[in-house]
Amino acid sequence: MYEEYFGLSASPFQIHPDPGFYFESKGHGSTYQYLRFGAFQGEGFIVVTGEIGAGKTTLLRALLEELDPARVVAAQIVSTQLGADDLLSAVALAFGLSAEGLGKAKLLVTLEAFLATLATSRRRALLIVDEAQNLSAESIEELRMLSNFQFGNQALLQSFLVGQPELREMLRQPRMEQLRQRVLASCHLGPMEATETRGYIEHRLRHVGWQQRPSFDNRAFELIHEASGGVPRRINMLCNRLLLSAFLDEVQHIDCERVRRVEREMRAEVSGASLQQSRSANPDAAPLLCVSGSTQGLWGLAALQRAFAQREDLPPVRILRVVGQDAIRDDAQAASDLRTLGVDDPGMAVLLEPGTPAQRAAQVTQALAAQMLLQEPAALIIADDGMVELLAAVAALGDRRLLVRIDVGHSGGAGARRRRSMLECASTLAFTADEATRERLIAQGAAADSVQAVGNIAVDVARLALGASAGTDALFRREGLAASLLMDPAGYVVVAPRDAEHGALGETLVDLDLLLRGLGWRVPLICPVPAPLQAPLAQACAQAMATDLRIIRAPALPERLGLLRRARCVVTDDAWLRAQAIALGMPCLDLPVAVPSAQQRRGIRKDLSRLARDLSDIIAAASRGVQAPALYDGRACDRIAAGLSDWLLGHQDPDYRRFLQQA
Repeated sequence: MYEEYFGLSASPFQIHPDPGFYFESKGHGSTYQYLRFGAFQGEGFIVVTGEIGAGKTTLLRALLEELDPARVVAAQIVSTQLGADDLLSAVALAFGLSAEGLGKAKLLVTLEAFLATLATSRRRALLIVDEAQNLSAESIEELRMLSNFQFGNQALLQSFLVGQPELREMLRQPRMEQLRQRVLASCHLGPMEATETRGYIEHRLRHVGWQQRPSFDNRAFELIHEASGGVPRRINMLCNRLLLSAFLDEVQHIDCERVRRVEREMRAEVSGASLQQSRSANPDAAPLLCVSGSTQGLWGLAALQRAFAQREDLPPVRILRVVGQDAIRDDAQAASDLRTLGVDDPGMAVLLEPGTPAQRAAQVTQALAAQMLLQEPAALIIADDGMVELLAAVAALGDRRLLVRIDVGHSGGAGARRRRSMLECASTLAFTADEATRERLIAQGAAADSVQAVGNIAVDVARLALGASAGTDALFRREGLAASLLMDPAGYVVVAPRDAEHGALGETLVDLDLLLRGLGWRVPLICPVPAPLQAPLAQACAQAMATDLRIIRAPALPERLGLLRRARCVVTDDAWLRAQAIALGMPCLDLPVAVPSAQQRRGIRKDLSRLARDLSDIIAAASRGVQAPALYDGRACDRIAAGLSDWLLGHQDPDYRRFLQQA
C-alpha cells in the first residue's frame, strides 16, 4: 500500500525469505561461511541453529543460489513432524522419487540407487532438513544411516540440519554420539547488534530504491532494535507496520513516538486485551516494587507511579519507604508531599530501629527479603544512590530480579560515588538524565539497549508541584523572615546542602561569608536544614559571620520550590535541587561541603575560589535566566514508562514473543 507513496519499487519488509535482500551482519556472514565450507566438502552433517526469524532460511536460499545446480542436486524437507519411516518417504519425494507402496527396505534401495546415479554423472546430493528440532531420535538415526551410502570413497549424501536452539540440546545427548562424529561444522545464528539492525533496515530500503523517504530518527533505530531483539523477522514485521502507519498519517518521517505507538498496537493485537484489563482480572499480578530510602527518592518514585498509572501496558506499582527512627515526623511530611504530587497512597513503610549502621543495614536487608518473598515483584526500581538503594540492588541480584535505576545526577563524596558505581554495574536497565551519562556508561561496558537518556525526574517533580508552590509568604512568616526579602532587588541566595554534618557546613558558610564580603555583595543567605541541625548550626555561625544568615527548617516540597523561584541563585551539592533550580531558570552553583580535615581544607578553598568567579558572573549578569537542557521538559517519567514498557516487551512478555515467533 505504501510503496508508491514513498517512491519504493517493492515492499522492503516482506516476511517471506528472499535471498535478494540478504544482509551480511557479523553473525550472518560467519554462518554463511560455515555453510559454504560445509557445502563444498560434500559430506557429513552441517548443523545450523537460531531463533525463529533469525534468517536461517534466507541464508540457505542464498547458498543454494551460489551452488551450481548442474553439480549439486538439492532437496529440502520443510515438515519434520514425521516418524522414521515417513521421513524416508519424505526424503525420496523431496528428490523427486516415487515412494508410493514402497516398504522401508525398498525405499533404502531406491534412494541408494538414485544417489549412486548422481555420483556416476559427477553430481552430488544435498539434503536440507528444516525445523530439525522436531525430529525424533529414531528419525535422526535414519538420516545418519543415509550418510553411510558411498560410491567408492565418495559420500553420496550430505545433510544440513537446520532448527531452533533446542536442536543443539538434542544433539548433545549421549545417544547422539555417532551423529556428532559426522558433523563437519556447527554454528548458531544469533540476533543482530543495534548498529547492525540499523544497517539491515537501511539495506532493505535501499534495495527497493529508498531516497530517505521516510526518514528516521537516530533513536528510532535503537527502539526498533530493542523491540525486535535484533531478530530479522521481527524487525521486518515492525518496520512494515511503521511504514504503513506513516503512509496512513501522510508523514515522511518516523520518530521515536511512532515506533513506541506502533509497537504497543502490535502488542495489544497479540494479547487481545490490555494489560490494564489483565490487572483487573488478576490483582495479584507481579508488581513493580519501588524502593526509597530518602525523601527526594520518594518524590521521584511518586512521579514515576503517577506516569505508570496512566499506561495500560505496565504492571501495578508499589512503593516501599525505609524510614529512620529520627525521621518519623519528616515521614508525615513526606505523605503530604506525595499528595502534592497527585499520589494518595503513601505506600508501605519500614521503620528502622535505632542502632549502628551495620544493624540498620541488617534491618533493611531483612525487610527487603520479606517484601521480595511477599510481593514477588517483576522488577525493583530505585531513584537514588543511598545505602538503602544499594541494599535493594543486592536483593534484586540475589533474587534474580530486574533492577531499574533512575539516574538523577551526580552528587556526594567518595562514598556516594562508590555506591553509584556499584549500582551502575548491578542495574539491568538504567535511565540517565542526559546523553553524556549514557555514553559514559556504554563506554564502560553497559549494553547500548540497557541505557536510555530520558531527562531528570527531579524536573518532573518540580513541574508537578509548581501549582502548589505559592506558600512562600507563609514560610517567611513561620520562620521569622522579613517580608522585605521578597521585595529586595538583590534578592537572597539559597544555600542548600543535601547531607552535611553541621560542623563542616558551618565552616563552609563562614568561608562563603568571607567570599561574599570580598566581592562586595551583601546579600542574605537562607539555609534550609533538617530541624535537629538548626540550633547547633546557628550557634556555630553566629559569632563568625557578618553576612545576614537565616537558618530555617527544611520546608515541604511546595514551599521549597517557592523559595527557589524567588532566589537570586542557589548554592548546593544536591543533584535533585540543582536540576530543579536549572529547570526553573535559576543559576545553580556547586557547594563544597566536606568533613573539615586538615588535608581537605585546601581542596575546599580551591572550590570556593571557583565559586567566587561564578558568583561574580551572576552579579555582573543583566539577566539571571538559565537555559535548561533539552530533556529538562518535565516528561522524563513518561519516557521512562515507555522505555520500561519497551524493555519488558522485548525481554519478558511471553505472549508477545510467542506471537512474533509464530508470525
